[in-house]
Amino acid sequence: MNHTSTENSEESNKHVPILALHGFTGRGKDFEGFLKLCGSKAERDCPDLPGHGPAPSLDCTPEAMVDCIHQQKMEKQRIALGYSMGARAALLHAITHPDYWDALILISGTAGIESDTERSKRQEQDQVLAERLIRDGVEAFLRYWQQTPIIQSQQKIRSDWRETMQANRRQHTAEGLAASLQQFGQGNYPNLWPALDRLHCPVLLISGEQDSKYCTLAKRMSKRLPDARWAVIPEAGHAPHLEAPKPTAALITTFSNALFGNSKIGTD
Repeated sequence: MNHTSTENSEESNKHVPILALHGFTGRGKDFEGFLKLCGSKAERDCPDLPGHGPAPSLDCTPEAMVDCIHQQKMEKQRIALGYSMGARAALLHAITHPDYWDALILISGTAGIESDTERSKRQEQDQVLAERLIRDGVEAFLRYWQQTPIIQSQQKIRSDWRETMQANRRQHTAEGLAASLQQFGQGNYPNLWPALDRLHCPVLLISGEQDSKYCTLAKRMSKRLPDARWAVIPEAGHAPHLEAPKPTAALITTFSNALFGNSKIGTD
């Protein structure tokens, strides 16, 4: 990208297209309120990823995830923002198509499981969860899932956002979420650590202060990526963009302004 003052002036008051990718059990609609804080004038929802939503694609393989993202029509100056599973999806797409994105924002992301043994263990765990989903149904699974330690911090999300998110989650199908776990869970996600040094676009890594596991992962990724910065959101857990939306949005706006002048981010 050429960041001359002339181009920055021409781009001021324009919106840089952003594609926001949700986490497991999430929906594209989860980002509506947050993107407005970033200055977005979104006219449509961000996409539901494979396995998610009321009529999901049951092809949730890494290849299908990359294809799903690539089918989203994006203009030039493109940012992918991914949270958790969505961060893994964004990173996978960026490494598969290294010249596509102008920047990445990865919230609570990872580059995969490096150990073959640990990956096999995670595959077994994901399969157990998938079987639980099919057996118990979506609502029972969501009650269980939201009590897991890493997800419990989402109780901090403002009540109106959380209520809307819950209503949207109840529209999932057990088959879709199970397929997501079986095919795009961390057990079936490729180990991308050896490929991080090939990704040269700017990357903003964000983690919540109270999410020690993903702070450690973000710190490691920041050292492997050629052009990365890592920021920690105080008093937030695994979903800092929803638990502490204002400081997270301010951070993303600053990142966007540094790359694209005074342009705001927004969906395409």
